[in-house]
Amino acid sequence: MKADSIAMEASDFSRLADSMGDFINARTEFSVGPIHRLPLISKKMIMFVVVVILIWAPYFLKKLISGKTVLHNRSTWMTGAISIYFFSVSGAMFNIIRKMPMVMADRQNPAKMVFFYQGSGMQLGAEGFSIGFLYTIVGLLLAFVTHALVMVKNGNVQRLLMMFSMFVSFWAVKKVVFLDNWKTGYAIHGYWPTSWR
Repeated sequence: MKADSIAMEASDFSRLADSMGDFINARTEFSVGPIHRLPLISKKMIMFVVVVILIWAPYFLKKLISGKTVLHNRSTWMTGAISIYFFSVSGAMFNIIRKMPMVMADRQNPAKMVFFYQGSGMQLGAEGFSIGFLYTIVGLLLAFVTHALVMVKNGNVQRLLMMFSMFVSFWAVKKVVFLDNWKTGYAIHGYWPTSWR
């Protein structure tokens, strides 16, 4: 970099052409002129979309009135609810907003990939998704126990499935607590009543 070059502000890069024009105008007092941009969607594309919607609308209305759309399907709503739950507990929005990588190369051995970063200063995408997966397992097992398991008539099968659900849920929560202890260095321990000790 030349000694006489002037650095742009970091926030100016977001607007690109406008910020470049402002930067040139502020530093050299030359007017860049108007910046011409193509429209996002052309007139032909808009006309095509309108024609497709007009052709498709009667078919959609017929399906909507008869109750045979994707919006009337329980599986669609269940899949959407599970997806929202997963993305809310996995920290996906944190990963998107902060542009966190899924994995990174190990500093001591660049051929090795790191999926979990120890320390509270950074979180990799794989960390959040694995924790979200464990939470989702617990949530799905809870939904299974409260909605499906009560329909089973055989008491022995109910007990067996309940024990399996409790075992897997306990294992998943134990893994989440272990990973939190490993990552942050803070140990989570229970506070038992003095009479239990």
